Amino acid sequence: MATIKNGILGPVEGPLSRVTGYIRLGVPVLRAKPDPEKVKARSEKQIAANNRFSFAMKFVKPATPFLNVGFSVSRAQGQTAHNVAVSQALRAVAGENPDFHFNYENILVADGSLPEALNPSVERTTARTLQFSWEAPENLSYQCSQDQVMLLAYLPEEEMAFYTTSGARRGTGQETLAVCSGQPGQVFETYIAFISDDRKKVSKSIYTGQIVIE
Repeated sequence: MATIKNGILGPVEGPLSRVTGYIRLGVPVLRAKPDPEKVKARSEKQIAANNRFSFAMKFVKPATPFLNVGFSVSRAQGQTAHNVAVSQALRAVAGENPDFHFNYENILVADGSLPEALNPSVERTTARTLQFSWEAPENLSYQCSQDQVMLLAYLPEEEMAFYTTSGARRGTGQETLAVCSGQPGQVFETYIAFISDDRKKVSKSIYTGQIVIE
């Protein structure tokens, strides 16, 4: 049942026959359901595109809270951070249906105008921790030194993401990230970015490489 919360001139919310009303980014939207009698069988190209999208979501879904922060300030008008994250993941999908794979070094998980991490690196310090390091120059401004690090480690075999969006200050030069112990031979794909203290600016992310579990 559809409702008109603000009276007869207000936006429709909910299903009404074959039309559904909802609010997207503050704008009232009406979407019609497809006519079952007119729905055609999907082509191989459409099936491949759908499978490619589903494959991209293997990365996006577990990392969504991180990605929503990472793309919160770089999205264009009419876009959501989720839209941008999916687009970035799709760009990194390679191969032909159904044998897709990710080029993880090509995935952006954050984007913006803040300075990027300087010479970042990562190592596994214990079975359940990764230590990220970056250079923090002595002449770093106070404002820049107060940026907080954003860290992401993705474990493809388990489709799990481990992350923080409010880690150590840029001026400290290092931070640890808690992860699962994993299984020998599995690989963490890792990324680093920064967010300003007021949460209004974000840096472009940098791929910091693989950590192989031994």
